[in-house]
Amino acid sequence: MAELYVVRHGETDTNKEMRINGRSTNMPLNEKGIQQAENLAKEIDMSSFDVVYTSPMTRALQTAEILNKGVHDELIQDDRLYEADYGSWDGVSEDELEKKYPQTFDENGFLLPSYINYAENAEDYEHVYQRVESFLQDVTKLGDKKVMAVCHGFISRAIFKQVTGISDISKVVQSANAGISKYQLTEKNRYLRFYARKKI
Repeated sequence: MAELYVVRHGETDTNKEMRINGRSTNMPLNEKGIQQAENLAKEIDMSSFDVVYTSPMTRALQTAEILNKGVHDELIQDDRLYEADYGSWDGVSEDELEKKYPQTFDENGFLLPSYINYAENAEDYEHVYQRVESFLQDVTKLGDKKVMAVCHGFISRAIFKQVTGISDISKVVQSANAGISKYQLTEKNRYLRFYARKKI
């Protein structure tokens, strides 16, 4: 049974300013984000992990490096862990978009799948689910390994969706920055152990 720990990156200025923070907003961590990652690092024994994957994006890679502290020689950058690409909406104020396109936001202020009808050159949620599912299947094939994946807010939600089979992504709230979730994966079953904690 593979154990998968999913970590959302620490805060960036785009997060702080409440802007859409997708694939095109390749921001580094801000001071608070660095501290969040360092705080989480105190709760984790990285030597207990067999493999560490990370999104190639700066904020995720930086978080992974802070957590790793040189323990693992290689952090595997996996394109399937890239944040969703919100196209022309990347970097735009969430308040501004919600006022203009209220029908594309759920009650928690997260984008609904229908946003794709308004944002130019944006990634369909189904495509995100497909790449996340591919990643989960590969982790499952590792067998009895302890795996970490450092990624993003929507990717964390998408992983939750794929593992639990929940049909409506709006039922899944976003993990806080530097939140960590745990899953157990076998060829026959998938289990959620905890979601969006600050400690293991």
